[in-house]
Amino acid sequence: FYEFKKNIKKLSRAEAAVFKLYMEGYSANKIAETLYVSINTIKSHNKNIYRKLNVTSRKELMVYSQMMKTVE
Repeated sequence: FYEFKKNIKKLSRAEAAVFKLYMEGYSANKIAETLYVSINTIKSHNKNIYRKLNVTSRKELMVYSQMMKTVE
């Protein structure tokens, strides 16, 4: 978990924006709509977020996100 939290700093500005919206419960489609980008752009950001945070799925990403909310 602490490695995950430390790696958040590696996200680009756009990836961090997508990550923040996931933490707020947005779906990929809603994020694309909110940020005025295509769903393919969101998919690209997802790949980068997963790689940088060392997670393999949205479910795993959300588990860590929930842990962050609990710790803060």
